[in-house]
Amino acid sequence: MRLNHLLASCVPTALLLLSASRAQAAQPSQADKDEASFGTTPARSKAQMQAAQAGAPSQAMPVAAPMDRAVETTDTGSYEGPSYDSDVRRSSGAPIATDPPGDWAVLHAGLRPKLGTFGGIATLALAHARTESFYGGFSLSAVRNDAGTHIGVAQIALGRNLSDSFGGGVQLSITENRARNFIGIGQLSLAYNRSLEMTAVTQLGAFNRAKEFNGVSQLGLYNRTDKNFMGATQLGVFNHSRGDFSGIAQLGVMNATGPQIFGDHGDKNRFAGIAQAGVVSTVNGNFYGVAQIGAASYTSSDFRGLVQLGVLGAGAGSFHGIAQTGLVAMSKESVGLQIGGGAIALEEHTGIQIGALGTYAKSIDGAQIGVANLADRVRGVQIGVFNHAKSLRGIQIGLANHADDGVLPWTALLNFGFGDGGDDESPNYDEQRYKAARTSNGRDRL
Repeated sequence: MRLNHLLASCVPTALLLLSASRAQAAQPSQADKDEASFGTTPARSKAQMQAAQAGAPSQAMPVAAPMDRAVETTDTGSYEGPSYDSDVRRSSGAPIATDPPGDWAVLHAGLRPKLGTFGGIATLALAHARTESFYGGFSLSAVRNDAGTHIGVAQIALGRNLSDSFGGGVQLSITENRARNFIGIGQLSLAYNRSLEMTAVTQLGAFNRAKEFNGVSQLGLYNRTDKNFMGATQLGVFNHSRGDFSGIAQLGVMNATGPQIFGDHGDKNRFAGIAQAGVVSTVNGNFYGVAQIGAASYTSSDFRGLVQLGVLGAGAGSFHGIAQTGLVAMSKESVGLQIGGGAIALEEHTGIQIGALGTYAKSIDGAQIGVANLADRVRGVQIGVFNHAKSLRGIQIGLANHADDGVLPWTALLNFGFGDGGDDESPNYDEQRYKAARTSNGRDRL
């Protein structure tokens, strides 16, 4: 008897824990929820849509509803009424499901037609067209045009076009075009175009968005890809490839590659193309191209190209190119030419630094030219009003020159630094002495 009581108390508890663990494991990611709520599936009922957004399995059969009930829509574009791919009827209190009939015809017209499969020239709707599978020339609706699969020349609506899978020509509307999978010429709208996987010539509208875009161009006020852009151009006021950009150019007022507009050094997104050009141009990762141009230009990790130009400022984690120029030109490490009101290399610079006000590098192999030139280690030339170096192997030319290991610590006009070891020292002699000087606590001369 006690065993029966024990089993009676333990079994429900075990089942409850198992159910909870399964529910937790089945929780979808935010990306899955976003895609589930994309709102292009005309065959889904409201209950199925809510289940998909919550991550729960959809019901095998939706709740039945009277056939004369008007089919309403949610903000996501899914139907609230009975399942569209199962014509649910009430009979003696029990739901009866039947497959939708095929509707093969040359032309079909109506007020709010609901078609299963259409093959022909065109469908025409005065209000709201709903077609499970369309194969033909074009479908036209005055307000809204929904299709599960649309294979044809055009899907046209004054209001919204929605399609799970679109193949062929264009989605054309005044307000909105959506397709989960789009292969064709393009989405054309005055307002909003969106697709998950898109292979097309263009998205043309005020707001264009795709998870992955493969084609020629996104043209609009705001162009966005959530994962990758692979094509020719993003051309608009604000262009944002939140993943990688591979193409010719981003051209706009604001251009950004990577999830953040101004990101951290460790991010690994990539711009690969010819140019970013705008008022602000940024890469949250690495830049590989010819030029990054703007009033402000910034690459958080590696810049490898020809020119980085920022009228107000140009910055990079690591710069390798011909010229980095701006009111302030700054990098952690750089190779090439830095030109600006101030030229700054927080670690090492190989090449020439030219600053109207001054230059700074922790270590410089080359030349510094400016009003004030500051460096810990100099292997080359400093030319300015004031020059400073802790370790100098080269020449200082200026009104005031200071070098801890120079011929004289302080001089006017000219100073030299040769070091104490001579040319017969090991190749690493300079580096060893430089590091020792940086870690010493006193003012011991090298």
